[in-house]
Amino acid sequence: MALPSLRNLQVFEVAARHPTLRAAADALFLTHGAVSRQIRALEAELGVALFTRTRQGMMLTPQGRRLQATVAEALKLMHDATATIGHQARNSSTHLVLTALPSFATRWLLPRLPDFQSRHPDITVELIPAMAPLDLIEKQIDLGIRNGEGSWAGVTSERLAQEKLFPVAAKGGVLGHNKLPRSAQQLLEYPLLNPYDDWQRWFNRAGVTARLPFVGKTFNDANLLLQAAEAGEGIALGRKWLVADALNEGILVRLPGPMILSPRSYYLIYPENQPLSPHAEAFAVWIRKQMTLTGREADSRTSEPVASRRAR
Repeated sequence: MALPSLRNLQVFEVAARHPTLRAAADALFLTHGAVSRQIRALEAELGVALFTRTRQGMMLTPQGRRLQATVAEALKLMHDATATIGHQARNSSTHLVLTALPSFATRWLLPRLPDFQSRHPDITVELIPAMAPLDLIEKQIDLGIRNGEGSWAGVTSERLAQEKLFPVAAKGGVLGHNKLPRSAQQLLEYPLLNPYDDWQRWFNRAGVTARLPFVGKTFNDANLLLQAAEAGEGIALGRKWLVADALNEGILVRLPGPMILSPRSYYLIYPENQPLSPHAEAFAVWIRKQMTLTGREADSRTSEPVASRRAR
């Protein structure tokens, strides 16, 4: 039998340590539905029930208890091995360890890292993509980039930029439709991706009061969401910093309607009560400038489409 999905095993292990799936979802910074789907997928892979549902919450089955103990031990072994392997490099004064959300790492940071390294060829960057916040001190991580409201225990958080949201679609169109929508109202005729995430607020801001069809494909990772939009599977409510390059390259286009502020922002985080090392400070200076530059460029490229302005 093939090894089950590592991501599903990680989600299961966290869920096994919490009384409810909602508590596990909060710990993982995922939706309740995403955690439930991944648990069901793991149970389907194994062919056994891992939890029983009671009025008091979730209880592990005997098979679930055995699997939880094994997965916890395996994750600890992986943690210890990677910590040992990286110890020498992480103690180097020219080694920068950085963690970021996978979507931000893929869509924004990685394409720009060569610029940082050309300016600082003596600094080696180790990037650790992670959905859930990591313990920076325990993992010996210099800096992190998170998306949220700026409150994380044990770290100093510096807001880099507030996120903005607007609808985007593949330049080639949406499957099953001959043309792209020319007004916010027409978006209701197209499949909406992640239909529960901020869409209601966006349609209210656009002045569209019709009942929204909250049925559509959902993704717990913004990169997967945008890949689906780029493949023509539907319309996504894009985050400005994550879609900036795709808009610039003509892969995605902005659709009619307003740009709204997200309640979440991007933050640079680092262990509290600890001064930044020189290489961490160099990266902090660089990313502040890059975020500002990207924001200005994105604003110039994402002005509301003419069709939308005329429709008002």
